[in-house]
Amino acid sequence: TGYLGAGKTTLLNYILTEQHQSKLAVIENEIGEVSIDDALVEQKQTDLSEELTVLNNGCVCCTIRGDLVNTLHNIAEKQKSGKVKLDGVLIELTGAADPAPVVQSFLLDDQCRAAFKIDNVIALVDALYGLEKLNENDGKNEGTACAQIAFSSTVLLNKIDLVGPDALTSLEKRIKEVNSMVKVVRCEHAKVDMSQLINVGAFDLARVLEEQYMEEDEFMQMYEPKMDSSIANVGIRCEGIISMPALQNFVGKYLDDPDVAKDFMRIKGLFNIGGKDKVFVMQCVHMMRHQNYTREWGKDEARENRIIFIGRGMQKRRQELTDGFMGCVVGAKPLRFPVGSKAMANVGHIMGYGMDMYFPCTIVKHWDDYKAYRIRMASDGDEGWANIDDDKFIKAADS
Repeated sequence: TGYLGAGKTTLLNYILTEQHQSKLAVIENEIGEVSIDDALVEQKQTDLSEELTVLNNGCVCCTIRGDLVNTLHNIAEKQKSGKVKLDGVLIELTGAADPAPVVQSFLLDDQCRAAFKIDNVIALVDALYGLEKLNENDGKNEGTACAQIAFSSTVLLNKIDLVGPDALTSLEKRIKEVNSMVKVVRCEHAKVDMSQLINVGAFDLARVLEEQYMEEDEFMQMYEPKMDSSIANVGIRCEGIISMPALQNFVGKYLDDPDVAKDFMRIKGLFNIGGKDKVFVMQCVHMMRHQNYTREWGKDEARENRIIFIGRGMQKRRQELTDGFMGCVVGAKPLRFPVGSKAMANVGHIMGYGMDMYFPCTIVKHWDDYKAYRIRMASDGDEGWANIDDDKFIKAADS
């Protein structure tokens, strides 16, 4: 568990890559209009996880949901019949999830209680934004972020490279105010020795309830999940080629302004970028942007673009976000001007002069440095780029 952008999927990928002794099933819970995280689990393609199930029709933390319990029943039955031989199950919750009701699922359901035991509840905390998130209720130990720590047995204080020693000390002190018994492990990129995560027997419900001044009967019967109802999401999916400059400009419109970026708790996406045969992945937390190319697109795989915005005020921005993202799509059709053809480059727009200034050019290359056209000017032979296949950047030569 862990708040939006703390590094849960990064940890999941790390575990599936690092540990080779245990056979693990993976259950992912996504709450959003577009499923992203299943595509971000890089080792899914190499079958390092025995099974991967995505529960994306609601948050399993809101109640003891039938889909989670049924998935666990299915895994237990396969294990019992010998169809699979598993050593454990990894469950990754949504960033807005309270883990307590998931813990209840293993205790209140007879079949789950007989087949599984909870080994460790790991909460990731973002070193850069964690203190702000834990203090958003006037310093009280309330809200989703606090609940995630309260019911954890291990806290990974992640992204420690982004802050100084004093900030880490203050955040660790605040974590201990929420859960004085929890083990705190500092890390970068969610990389921790496996001996601290799996087969550790760290979770002790009695100790957790004692720390939270709660009786077991009260927890089982009366506990209300700590959910932030102000968080909403907008998801978009489409096929076609994405212009890298247009995508960066579009996302930057929201993340480069601190007052706007605070509403965007999470942006996640994977894209088919013009000129590349690899999947481009973008993950953003407020103003922080992490992006890179990952795997090759499959030979017969549909090159579908997916993006989801999670935060506050997303619904009122739905049309704006949809139109803005679709404006980054340059289509699946070939670029308008073949290599070697003549065109008119808008040097005024390309150079940022604020006025239209069209001059003759020749198309040298398509999708050079992620830009639609590399061009050579007729006047002096200088070369440059027309970023996007649009008349604002480049148009047909005068006849």
